Amino acid sequence: MKKVLIASLLLCLFRFGIQAQEKQQPSFIGKHFPDLTVKEWISKQPKLKGKFILVDFWCIMAYPVTHRTVPYQNHLAKKYKKQFQVIGLTCEEANLVKLMVDPYIQYYSGIVDLATIDNIFKLEGWPTSYLIDPEGTVVWEGYVLKEGQGEKNVFNLTEEKLEQFFKDYQQKKKSRKSKKS
Repeated sequence: MKKVLIASLLLCLFRFGIQAQEKQQPSFIGKHFPDLTVKEWISKQPKLKGKFILVDFWCIMAYPVTHRTVPYQNHLAKKYKKQFQVIGLTCEEANLVKLMVDPYIQYYSGIVDLATIDNIFKLEGWPTSYLIDPEGTVVWEGYVLKEGQGEKNVFNLTEEKLEQFFKDYQQKKKSRKSKKS
């Protein structure tokens, strides 16, 4: 099993190293989140209507970061469960993901095609996350780390930022309602 995991990691490293030279990651902020198909849900399929969604693309080879992001995302998913869902998406083999126990993912997770990730998102780093409002618009993108490099939380989704997105969205809804009246 250990040899299979190491071979999978080396293959991913090689593949991503080659692709990183050929692509530039686009920004989706202010745009509708692209449609994508989840090949297999590791968890049950989430109900997303009316909620903010944090889509996190992750991979096993990013363990040095993932072991910090997963517990933080578990915390966010639990604390804000009424208005917010976290979905972890990976292109890893489902059997490898199911064997992963540290860190243990307590939010929704699924498998997507690597080609989908390459063709649409052109990720330059793993993990990469997108915060989507209840209308499907990307309002934040980056890396979901509690502590960042350099200046603290510069590119990170903190609880304060998340709560501000919730408030801004509610104000936007109220503003639209009052304009209709």
